[in-house]
Amino acid sequence: MTLVIGLKTKDGVVIASDSRASSEITSNDNVQKIFKLGDHSAIGISGDGRLAMYFLDQIKPNLNHGTGISDLAEQVRKIGKEKFNDFFEHLTPDKRPQLSLLLIGYTLDHKAEMYTLCSTDNFVPRKGVTGFECMGIPYFAEYLLNRLYEPDIKTEYGAEMCVLCLQETSSQHRGVGGEPHVATFSETKSFQEISSSEIEKMKKRAEQFQINQKNRFYPEDPNSGVLSPTI
Repeated sequence: MTLVIGLKTKDGVVIASDSRASSEITSNDNVQKIFKLGDHSAIGISGDGRLAMYFLDQIKPNLNHGTGISDLAEQVRKIGKEKFNDFFEHLTPDKRPQLSLLLIGYTLDHKAEMYTLCSTDNFVPRKGVTGFECMGIPYFAEYLLNRLYEPDIKTEYGAEMCVLCLQETSSQHRGVGGEPHVATFSETKSFQEISSSEIEKMKKRAEQFQINQKNRFYPEDPNSGVLSPTI
């Protein structure tokens, strides 16, 4: 399984994912799930990983990145539908292997937008309206982002928030795990993956966030007993 997160920030966008590919009895924690399309657009994948990689290899050379993210979503819809009809002509869309995509980038009028597309309904683009999108195993991340996310968050903290969501989900669902992959870009800054050393710092801060929240329910001082209540 997978968790892919897209996030709009005050000064850019973030796309992040876990790195686990799992089956009934095994898992691999070194799988890439987010990819650069153009300097200012990216895609995340969820579903059959081997199929997804071949699918991306087939469609990427035919994409025009200079027409804005909304047109790019329409390009992916058309090419994706054509490819899946070719791959699985013997199956109706709802019976085909599921492949979900998260597209994030900028429109020609300088707005960050996200779209989700799924093979089971012929890759019809669905435009994000909340400032974030989660795909794969979204439940824990959506809960956290609904509680924590504000549109004026800066990119560096948006990336940290995505790492928190990935860490929390991996702690509760075995289908999500491995090292987080996180990339950022803006209308003026090109796509760049965040280094593993920076990811480690974000993970430690995410763990501290969790500890701080838990400690609110256990205010006792281990040296002197229960603390006096604060007002």
